[in-house]
Amino acid sequence: MPAKKHKDHKNSMSSGKTQYGIYRFSLKEWIITIGAGIAAGITVVWICYSSWYALPITIPVIYAVVRMRRNTLCSERIRTLEVHFREFLSSLYSNLAAGYSLENSVKAAWKDMEKLYGADDPLVQELKQICREISIQIPVERLFYDFGIRSCSEDIRSFGEVLMIVKRTGGSMDQVLKTCRRTIGDRIDTRQEIETIIAAKRYEQRLMSLMPAGIILYLRLSFGSFMDCLYGNLTGILVMTAALAIYLTAFYLGTRMVRIEV
Repeated sequence: MPAKKHKDHKNSMSSGKTQYGIYRFSLKEWIITIGAGIAAGITVVWICYSSWYALPITIPVIYAVVRMRRNTLCSERIRTLEVHFREFLSSLYSNLAAGYSLENSVKAAWKDMEKLYGADDPLVQELKQICREISIQIPVERLFYDFGIRSCSEDIRSFGEVLMIVKRTGGSMDQVLKTCRRTIGDRIDTRQEIETIIAAKRYEQRLMSLMPAGIILYLRLSFGSFMDCLYGNLTGILVMTAALAIYLTAFYLGTRMVRIEV
């Protein structure tokens, strides 16, 4: 029963708050993403089948484009959150060293982050909500624990869990912040080094992904009669479908190869 109560309380705290593992498009983003999906779908249909009867294929293409774009934006938001959270820990540590309580240190760090990144920054918005709930006597460690769960960031979640334990056991807050700041900083630095190293390979992978479509497009525009045998007949449909399946598999594997998690 106590576990159930804790779960219900956690759910009530998270109600209406941002779930960082779920990205919701704005209207502009929906228009751009769906437009890109439609363009990609029509291109696939024209290159591979050259028939209006194949237009239903655009539906899974649009779905794939939307999903990929959502995953990319979600990952970018979480990475930005982690980078800004490192700066928040530095400000929080400085305020604690100056003699502030943890609650007042969080409020002061929020103001520092607002000056640094602006009021629209996701972390600044989150800290604003945390400070508002601190003012109504909700324990700060529980707020950061809830934030860590919703953030989908291992670093922020670990900080929330450690903060909860430290507040219960009376451990050294300064040491916890120092360790968390160093750990998060090391992970971010390592990730940025890896990103720099594989940036060229990622560019090559994207370029190579466009090459097959580019070659077929060139042949269709320059030697249309040479490609006619692949359209309007069962054999051509099967060949192009097999080629499309191989291409999509290679694209997926190539994307996975240049995606390195730290």
